[in-house]
Amino acid sequence: MMNMLRWSAVALVPIGLAAVLGVVASTASFAEAEDKRSIALERVRSDRLQATIAASGSVEARRITEVGSEVRGRITRVFVEVGDSVDLGAPLFQIDPEPFELALAEAQAGLALARAQSENAAAEADRIAKLIELNAASQQRYDKIRTEAEVARARVRQGKAGLDRAKRNLDRTLVVAPYEGSVVERRSHEGAMSSGAAVIVLQERGALEFIIDVPEAAAAPVRPGDPVKLFIEGVADPVESRVARVSARVDPQTRTYEVRGEVIDPSGLAKAGSYLRAEVQARRPAERPVVHRSSVLTIDGRSYVMRVEEGVVRRTVVRAGIRAGNQVELLQGVAVGDLVVSGADASRITDGSRVRLRDPVRAAQSLETP
Repeated sequence: MMNMLRWSAVALVPIGLAAVLGVVASTASFAEAEDKRSIALERVRSDRLQATIAASGSVEARRITEVGSEVRGRITRVFVEVGDSVDLGAPLFQIDPEPFELALAEAQAGLALARAQSENAAAEADRIAKLIELNAASQQRYDKIRTEAEVARARVRQGKAGLDRAKRNLDRTLVVAPYEGSVVERRSHEGAMSSGAAVIVLQERGALEFIIDVPEAAAAPVRPGDPVKLFIEGVADPVESRVARVSARVDPQTRTYEVRGEVIDPSGLAKAGSYLRAEVQARRPAERPVVHRSSVLTIDGRSYVMRVEEGVVRRTVVRAGIRAGNQVELLQGVAVGDLVVSGADASRITDGSRVRLRDPVRAAQSLETP
């Protein structure tokens, strides 16, 4: 009876009395083959399986920005060092403002000159218009003066745009932080020329995320909301999180797809760039047919079960899904309530064999006998 009880623990408990299995050498199994051998059966049940998917990846900052200057010039001061925390709008570095101050003064003078010329041209146009009323000036002269007045007004508009540009360029000589963050890299120093390349690399403060690559052939697809346990280098305790985003593209080289989520590390020790291992708890959104793994055969890369239909064993092609412990999800080929041959008998019995079902109540009682 020891073998019978051990089999009961593996296969009977999750299935219930309605799907009690026969046991080799038992006189009260559910089915008996034509050669009088007892065979083990299992009734397909419905369940939502959960698979643990292992993956690896890294911790990354949600935002990393290479901060450079929008204007060219010599760097006169860098206000921050690697590791410094900065607030939004905090100064990072200064471009020599003197050339831009001169350009601003020039733009101001140019605008003043244009305004004066415009006023003179407008006054002259008014004077000629009055002379025309007295037949003391020609229409041709008036048209010429009026055109000059329009040109002068256009130069005023141009001067205003040039002044705005000069002010903006002067403001841009002081480069500030675009958001709260930490300085992770400094690429230049005082005295160097800034030509638009990054001087400071800024990482958003406290905003970390995990990026892992999940195999396309994993036991189950990963979905947003799935729980994740992160094992991060340099962090003693696992970090709990959830999947936030799943890429819709599989990398054709690695056959993996990218999964991201937030990293909330109470210890504060997690750093961008750190290696991590992840365990994703992928769960089906709905119940599916489930059997014990011993009921599923794999032959030439295809999965089968030996289904019992009206007393005849039929080898049935199935498509396996999640494998969780001893349980296998079947996506195609069987329905909940079907009877399939289980255990070692599944590989021994042949397609087309006839079997006779025995009394399930007697089978259950025999399993309870000490």
